[in-house]
Amino acid sequence: MTYELPTAKGPLREVALQGGYLIGFAVQAFVTLARAAARGRLSLQETVSQTLFIGRVSTAPSLLLMVPIGVFVAVSVGELAGRIGAGGYSGAVVAFVIVGQASALVCALMMAGVAGSAICTDLGSRKIREEIDAMEVMGLDVVERLVAPRLVASMVVSLALCAMVTFGGVMACYLYHIYVQHLPAGAFLATFSQYGRTSDFVMALVKAAVFALTSTLVATFKGLHAKGGPRGVADAVNEAVVIAFALVFIVNTVLSALYTVIVPAVGAY
Repeated sequence: MTYELPTAKGPLREVALQGGYLIGFAVQAFVTLARAAARGRLSLQETVSQTLFIGRVSTAPSLLLMVPIGVFVAVSVGELAGRIGAGGYSGAVVAFVIVGQASALVCALMMAGVAGSAICTDLGSRKIREEIDAMEVMGLDVVERLVAPRLVASMVVSLALCAMVTFGGVMACYLYHIYVQHLPAGAFLATFSQYGRTSDFVMALVKAAVFALTSTLVATFKGLHAKGGPRGVADAVNEAVVIAFALVFIVNTVLSALYTVIVPAVGAY
């Protein structure tokens, strides 16, 4: 398999061409990953190395982004709740916003913007140095050696990140509720436990894993098809980040709509 895309005439054909090749690449990557896992050929060393690398570059930015979001939610909710006399329901809003939506989206932004750009740069650099071509000449399966370990690593890191940013966001709102707004902690915890559901957290983990797979597939696809020297790698990284962001928000909309249909809201049975 050669990682060269044919030239398309016109921007619409270019988008359709790359979309079709990306779908085919995704199917090939999942089949290769399943086959490698079943045969015990998944590179454990590469998987662990990529897990540590993605976790190192994503953890600190995720927490630094989640804490301000938690405080922003707490300030906004506190101000609105204070006006209508419902300050004690801030825990319910935090359960819906932080656990249900914000934590998974923060993971998606980190996977697409930080980890995805790093993966695309790494593979793009190998492509322009002709290391990918050399692997193909030696008969090595590039998808099995380079793409499959990164898919597993990004999924593992995204699950851990989602749990951490959820805890950090809820704690930021909780501390703001107590020490800045001087509201009772019991009211926050009571409404949080009443309206927060385990299924919301499970859905956030599922979303984070799907976002990570989507971002990694786009990053590896653009990296392996980079061309034109260092400038081509830079263009591939920019395109990968933009495409991953767009796909992640589309997937989030679909998953959120399905979740509201499958799992009824609290009080709606």
